[in-house]
Amino acid sequence: SNIAVASIKEHLGTLRCTTGQIQTADALRYLETQAASAYDVVFLDPPFNQNLLPAVCTLLEERQWLADDAWVYTESETAPSTLGLPANWRLHREQKSGRVYYSLWQRSTETPS
Repeated sequence: SNIAVASIKEHLGTLRCTTGQIQTADALRYLETQAASAYDVVFLDPPFNQNLLPAVCTLLEERQWLADDAWVYTESETAPSTLGLPANWRLHREQKSGRVYYSLWQRSTETPS
């Protein structure tokens, strides 16, 4: 929404972040079609009950959108262990508040055996 975009722009200004970008696009299509940049930190809070989180995480991993040791923050309606996220993502921390699970993952370049 325009309010969310304005709020994010304001936060970037407060943080004096001159390299931040705001994309208002379909996330799946964007990740599939744009040239990848390796991000260090990614925040994912997709609409619930649409199974979007696994699809986005797979695209982030397979299309090389993540730095080797990137951190990924997710919000989901189901427990992190049930999401089927990439095997080389290690769950660093999780918390639940009401119906929402908050999780922090760290990417590794090695897939666990």
